[in-house]
Amino acid sequence: MEAISSSVISYFRVLLTAMDYFHDTWIAYLVGIIMKRCWDISIERCGGCVKDLNSPILHEHHQNSLLEKLRLYYEEIRGDMLPCINALYTTIEKNLPHTDDLNLDRERYCRNAVYFMTSSHPDSLYWGRYITGETDGFINELITINLTKRNHKLPNLKIKKSS
Repeated sequence: MEAISSSVISYFRVLLTAMDYFHDTWIAYLVGIIMKRCWDISIERCGGCVKDLNSPILHEHHQNSLLEKLRLYYEEIRGDMLPCINALYTTIEKNLPHTDDLNLDRERYCRNAVYFMTSSHPDSLYWGRYITGETDGFINELITINLTKRNHKLPNLKIKKSS
């Protein structure tokens, strides 16, 4: 068997170090926020809701699946969230594992969140099952608590009205 080169070993050490900062709770929290924003935007922009119509058939947010909502709104939500990664990290920081260097942890968690969000596609978020039965209650509770503290707004995330 050939000896493994030191550059390959170094690559995997870096990869393993980076993977520690793709913690399930952190990624599930980001995905949970994305899903919640998709749902909220679909209601805010629903013609049936705007016109205060009664029949669910006249409400677009009932007609579109979550996957369709992700495909419609993910680019916008990602654009709104990327500048807020530090603030989002602050809201969940105490629930994540850390090393002795909290500044380095913040930098790595935030960098990996940006990487995750810029490389993700709506289908991968939907089918990736980042939110599991084990994380669902905790993540949704955390999102609800943080939204309540911020008067139902995520840090610096603004709703853009469609024209």
